[in-house]
Amino acid sequence: MLQRIQTLYFVLSISLFFCLLSGVDLMAFSFIKEKKIESIDVFGSSLFLLDGPKQTLESNQPNYLFLLVIVMVLLLFVTLMAYKKLNRQLKLARFVMLLNVIIAVAFLIWNTYLFSSKSEGSTNSLGIGFYLLVCTVPFTFFGYKGVLRDKLLLDSIDRLR
Repeated sequence: MLQRIQTLYFVLSISLFFCLLSGVDLMAFSFIKEKKIESIDVFGSSLFLLDGPKQTLESNQPNYLFLLVIVMVLLLFVTLMAYKKLNRQLKLARFVMLLNVIIAVAFLIWNTYLFSSKSEGSTNSLGIGFYLLVCTVPFTFFGYKGVLRDKLLLDSIDRLR
């Protein structure tokens, strides 16, 4: 199990998802006229009031995106541990890859929708958390391709017997 390359890819993907749980920003909105910054992470949305160089927390609204991140970590772990049953691992890897792409695209659409609903004179930016989320997509894809390569190799060996 540890000598296979897809193990490395799945572990990298799991670690990037764990980095999202550290509270890094997914996206941020700056309101220039009101001197406010709204930052969104997996735990919620926080609105900060700018008073010169310091920021004071004005409001905090929780959301439960961290549950989605935990589900993705668990699915990746189950995919990693299903190495003895390649058919199951292949199906799980395909499902995790598809779900990961859907989540990344959904966050991008959510950022665009939220920005279009904000007031004029505001700017938006994608945070490091979004880029971490997008970096998990190729790692899950390469993990899937590694599992597929192993399955094709074992199928060709079975044909020779």
